[in-house]
Amino acid sequence: MTVTFPSAACKDVAAEMLARIHGENGWKDPHHQGTYTLTNGATTDSSVIESQRLTGDKKYTDKLKFTLKASGSGCELTACSESQVMSVIDYSTNYCNLHDLYCGSQDGCPIAKMDLKYSEKLNSCKQHDKSKCIATSLVDDKKCKTVTTAQNFDLDQYIQSRWYIQQQMEVSYLPKSQNQCVSAKYKKQKPTLFGYTIDVLNLAYESDKSTKHQGNLCASQDGSDDPAKLEVAPCFLPKFASGPYWVLAFDKTEGYALVSGGQPTIATENGLCKTGSGVNGAGLWVFTRQQARNQTLVNKVRGIALDKGFDLSVLNDVDQTGCPAPPSGEASAEL
Repeated sequence: MTVTFPSAACKDVAAEMLARIHGENGWKDPHHQGTYTLTNGATTDSSVIESQRLTGDKKYTDKLKFTLKASGSGCELTACSESQVMSVIDYSTNYCNLHDLYCGSQDGCPIAKMDLKYSEKLNSCKQHDKSKCIATSLVDDKKCKTVTTAQNFDLDQYIQSRWYIQQQMEVSYLPKSQNQCVSAKYKKQKPTLFGYTIDVLNLAYESDKSTKHQGNLCASQDGSDDPAKLEVAPCFLPKFASGPYWVLAFDKTEGYALVSGGQPTIATENGLCKTGSGVNGAGLWVFTRQQARNQTLVNKVRGIALDKGFDLSVLNDVDQTGCPAPPSGEASAEL
């Protein structure tokens, strides 16, 4: 079987696979609670990962081998799973052994760190029923709540002016060192080549409040029946490489929003849940229209997040004081 990851480097693919093998961030095998073990000491820089999987009933062990090589701006993975007993019909077990170490939200799989986008070429893998690969709930022990999004969501109202982030979860592209003067601005645009309809401008600063990090992204509603579920990616990437951006709460009058990088799937020690911390399927944000911090309002949004089952310990404060002026032609929200 050959798997192509069009927008992820092999190092990132390996990191996610190894995190799942090691059970990081509470990841568990969704295919009947099997147990993976690394057998060749591979690291994120390795081109070959060898592993084995013990079935959930502890009866059978299968050997796995993955070979990674760079392909354009992404990665190509060649994968093989071999049963250690005679097996004419394996009910997609060998396929699921491989698939569950990289599959992501596009197939309803739990993630450890990063939600990877991929396409599969099955070659000689004749038994490949994806529905067999998710045989336990997305989060097994403590059951993450299925989060609900903002009711009666109006996209035009939501994107009408700049948002200021008061608290946010640290993810791979937003380290805590950039938790100063963070904001997001959205505007509609004509559909791009890949069908994105919203232009996104994210700004963040280092502690000196002069070193700026700017992210120009594209977004669109994700095609579901829920208007509060969007997808976001660099504009040069097709939609299959985008990540979820869900507006979980929005109040135009009070000027707040709660945003997550999709459904939380990682159970934490205190009985709550969080998203991953990679690129896609990651993040939690408290937005306000006013840049000046209103702690009462922030606490209200935090309470909404808690009610939805989010672990609030992932949220870090953003310093919105003494910030540079907004971009030319845009009035400050503090005036």
